Amino acid sequence: MKLGPFTFSIETAAFNQLQRAWSFDWSEQKRLGTIPQLQYTGEGQQTINLSGSVFPGQYGAIDTVAQMAQLGRQGRPLLLIAGTGDLLNYWSITNVEQTNSYLDQYGQPRKIDFSLSIRYYGDHYEVSNETGR
Repeated sequence: MKLGPFTFSIETAAFNQLQRAWSFDWSEQKRLGTIPQLQYTGEGQQTINLSGSVFPGQYGAIDTVAQMAQLGRQGRPLLLIAGTGDLLNYWSITNVEQTNSYLDQYGQPRKIDFSLSIRYYGDHYEVSNETGR
């Protein structure tokens, strides 16, 4: 899978779990003399949560998760491409988490667990000349 310029792989960061969620919006409509009824108002947000591990020195670099966070700081939607080559449109990074474990004598982690949350942006993204983004 590829998110913008970042490619998930054994050499960078391999995710071992992908959780995808869809939400659907319903609005409550009050009715006279009876309980409210729900009215479907449209599709809500899609989210994807990826979690996996990096093993610095063997698979991935110690700053791999920091690279994901840097992409999030840029504040731009990123094109998501599945490992099958399917285009999944544009997604925005909403959260990056890192947990270091198995520290060596210098305090460097031998294993870094990560979690990356992205939210669906849309099917296209245009760069504005005014903002430079």
